[in-house]
Amino acid sequence: MKRLTITVAAVLAACLAVCAASMLAVNAVLDEAHEMATEIFVTMEEGDVTGAREGLIALATLWDERSGLLELLCEHDDLHEVKERIIEAEICVAYTDMEDFYGSVALIGEGIEHIREKEALTAANLY
Repeated sequence: MKRLTITVAAVLAACLAVCAASMLAVNAVLDEAHEMATEIFVTMEEGDVTGAREGLIALATLWDERSGLLELLCEHDDLHEVKERIIEAEICVAYTDMEDFYGSVALIGEGIEHIREKEALTAANLY
């Protein structure tokens, strides 16, 4: 009985460690992406179209590089929605459609926050 209790405790500790590490990894990527989206918005507000375009390219690169990890831990459709919004914002910058650009960047941030809420370790998400 003692061995069973120790085994159950060890398995529980391992599961909690994997869960916490996964949550930290996802949050690190989401924090970085959200910060980049905010910088893109501010850069465009300052009138630096080239800087905003470069920021979008950097954000798309980050999203592509981390997509393997994110697809393991997050819902596939949510990740693709954020990627689509990044592409949409890049198109808006290319065609100087600033109204749609700001909307796209806002939706990027909203998508990132949606993923964060959906993947958070809360009682509601456990079942």
